[in-house]
Amino acid sequence: MKGRPSGITESCFTLISFVLIVMSCQSSLETTYQTVEGVKVLDSRLELTLMKEDPAIVTPIGIAVDENDRIFVLESHTHQPPRDYEGPEHDIIKIYEDTNGDGEWDKETEFATGIIEGLNLAFSPEGHLHVVTSRDVWALYDKDGDGVSEEREKLVGLVKPDYVYAHAAILSITFDTEGWMYIGRGNTGGAHWIFEAKDGSRVEGYGDGGNIMRAKTDGSQLEEFATGFWNPFDLKFDNYGRLLVADNDPDSRGPNRLVHAVLDADFGYQSLFGGSGIHPYLAWNGELPGTLPYAVALGEAPSGLLNANLGGLPADYHDQMLCTIWEESRIVSINLTDQGLSVKGDTEIVLEGGPDFRPVAFATDSKGNVFITDWVLRYYPNHGRGRIWKLSARKGIELLEKRNLYDRPLPHPKVEELGKLLTGEEWDVLIENLVSDDPYARHTAIRGLGREKFWDRLVSSVGDPDPAVRLGILLSLKKTDHPEKELLARQFLEDEDAEIRSMAMIWVGQEGMVGLRPHLEKALEKEGFSPAHFETYLETIKLLQPEFLEAYSNKTKTVSKNIPRNLPENFIASLLADKNRPSNMKAAALRYLEHPADHIAFLLEFLEKERGESVRLEIIRTLSDIPDKEVAESLLAISMDAGQPASQRAEALLSLSGQPLDNWQRVIPLLEAENEHVRIEAARYLQSRAGDDEVKAAMQRLLAKVNQGKSEAFYQQLILAVEQQLPGRPENQDLEKWQTLLDGQGDQERGRRVFFSQTALCATCHAVNGRGGDLGPDLTNVGKSKDRRGLISSLLLPSQEISPEWQGWYIKLSDGTYYEGRQIDVGNDDIKLYTQAKGFISVDKKDIADYGMSAFSLMPDGLEQRLTDQDLKDLLAFLEGK
Repeated sequence: MKGRPSGITESCFTLISFVLIVMSCQSSLETTYQTVEGVKVLDSRLELTLMKEDPAIVTPIGIAVDENDRIFVLESHTHQPPRDYEGPEHDIIKIYEDTNGDGEWDKETEFATGIIEGLNLAFSPEGHLHVVTSRDVWALYDKDGDGVSEEREKLVGLVKPDYVYAHAAILSITFDTEGWMYIGRGNTGGAHWIFEAKDGSRVEGYGDGGNIMRAKTDGSQLEEFATGFWNPFDLKFDNYGRLLVADNDPDSRGPNRLVHAVLDADFGYQSLFGGSGIHPYLAWNGELPGTLPYAVALGEAPSGLLNANLGGLPADYHDQMLCTIWEESRIVSINLTDQGLSVKGDTEIVLEGGPDFRPVAFATDSKGNVFITDWVLRYYPNHGRGRIWKLSARKGIELLEKRNLYDRPLPHPKVEELGKLLTGEEWDVLIENLVSDDPYARHTAIRGLGREKFWDRLVSSVGDPDPAVRLGILLSLKKTDHPEKELLARQFLEDEDAEIRSMAMIWVGQEGMVGLRPHLEKALEKEGFSPAHFETYLETIKLLQPEFLEAYSNKTKTVSKNIPRNLPENFIASLLADKNRPSNMKAAALRYLEHPADHIAFLLEFLEKERGESVRLEIIRTLSDIPDKEVAESLLAISMDAGQPASQRAEALLSLSGQPLDNWQRVIPLLEAENEHVRIEAARYLQSRAGDDEVKAAMQRLLAKVNQGKSEAFYQQLILAVEQQLPGRPENQDLEKWQTLLDGQGDQERGRRVFFSQTALCATCHAVNGRGGDLGPDLTNVGKSKDRRGLISSLLLPSQEISPEWQGWYIKLSDGTYYEGRQIDVGNDDIKLYTQAKGFISVDKKDIADYGMSAFSLMPDGLEQRLTDQDLKDLLAFLEGK
């Protein structure tokens, strides 16, 4: 056996192993981590020192260290200061020095003042300090070396918009060893923006996402490097020259992400389509062809990045990054490993504090000390608090090989291969990479094939037999200004592959190809139709409306997302009324019916005449959201009709739960319906009425004669209704036993009804395939991101692991009123909170007694108490998509 000392028997080795494990566990339990001012160091090999705190330093943001180990700190005073703020009217860059080498800062000077909305600091390879403000990037010069900047030069800056929110403007800066300066720009709220460099070169956009630009360090040759970000708060190079970006997330998409940015990359976000991030033209993890995935999922509000090899940290931090997670009061290490031509990784918490620890940015000195700025409070406006920390390795710890900030990148075969592919111009190699499983290889091919010299060959390859090649050809042509692009897009609309047709529709919408509007419907009629395909069609129709095209072209709205994107009047209703439309299209269209309560008569008539089962099911589901007595009677009639398919009867019973039904007792006989699905839904409907004498008697009679072996699912429904609990269940914390209990076959369609039922209430907060609420994350693809154990844990222990972007918040008013929701926004005078019942609410601060993060998930505990074992199996099958 590998690793076993020679001469030791199997049993002896097992005993020794057991003793070592016990000793290891005891040692682990006895470990006490250092805690400084409420900040816990979770790696016992590290130690934390508080270097400065308020009032000596307040609201520090950027930090940088020069070649003489002087610490430069950007002290903010212009970040939305309150009216009564007593600080300066400008930001200050302070220098701290340890002149006698005792580890304490004994000298403080002011390097520069007069800065407005400063956000970040960095030294260039030439040794000049650069400051990033919300609008500009400045180089600050100290030519006489007296520690005070006597000259500054604007290198690049925003010409438009006139106003920009500091957290969505210019955010980050770094330099490579080839003479380039990289700058991260936030999404500017969707406003038209123009970025201009010192030499007059410009980049601009409207409705795009945030991006990374680069210019020469002298402020020339400005160009876009990568796009599709939300807010790229920091960017740093790793040991091998890979540019890594900490990107915040759109409101309803997540997680925050670490991405590996390369030239001309698109990471999927466009501000035109709003803040939620959920739109068929958007991607967040490479879901849309032509976009790239993220490398690592990060917590909420990542603010600063640091290549760990720039610090004197333990040896196993080699090749890792550190990241400040502002919202979660944490600093994490990011363990990176190769994945194809890029990287992947996971995170581990290194430091963790309470609500008064809000780490922002990093810098390191020549001794390997890591310095961290701390905003202290979860409060955006300047507030007079602040700290600077030092993180260092304890003595006697084996350290990694420290690198200097602008050392040449280390050689790496995959990085070198990627670099060659990004500049490659061999047709055969590009086509080969077009069908690669590696998204970064595909990106290099799409980029390379878009060169004008390949246009003729691209056009001749539109009919290639391989759909992966055709899709790549489409994406390459989409990036060009080919004179026949509309004719080419039309060919792709008629492709046999549904994904290609969908991307062709996106091309048509993005380019405003109004002439192809009549051909869009043909793209729906071919094999491979799906609800997602139909949603893309609808969004493309909106983008081709004359009102939108005119407003977008003329930038009539300051913020692009405020341009109305509407379907033509009665578009969906007309589509539904068209007898020539196929059933699957009508079924998909019902989800988008405008104001269904205004169409009760139409829907009821449609239900009566329609014979397609999938369409009838969607009509029933649409009617379920319209409380109305006539609707209730119609749904009851369907559920009672033994001649109707069982799926429709069961769906009608499910939809009855929210209806004003006076004669609900008519459902009781359905407990003895021949079909099990109908019986189960009847029992679920009657569960809340199990105290009624007639209902109780019927259920108890059935319990006495039901054959459990043949109808276990129905039997469990009766037990739960009568007894209000199921016997013999394990404790919720025991996931192993729950996993064993729930092991077995689930029914996906039955699970769908559990999800949308009034007993589970999942759809109150979550959506699947376009139906449901939006207080919680969309669960359409949850089965792709969580395994079965993870799903069980989320259902039974919702507060154990709360995704940062779905953190709950509360507001308690002075009069005792209590609000709970997510997506909180703390302003100067009010606080906005997204709630389930009312959407966004705004509360005046003077009326608030308390607010903060909820200790528990917005998803309440106790779901399993309302569901049977089989319900949970079915629900899992539905969420897994099995």
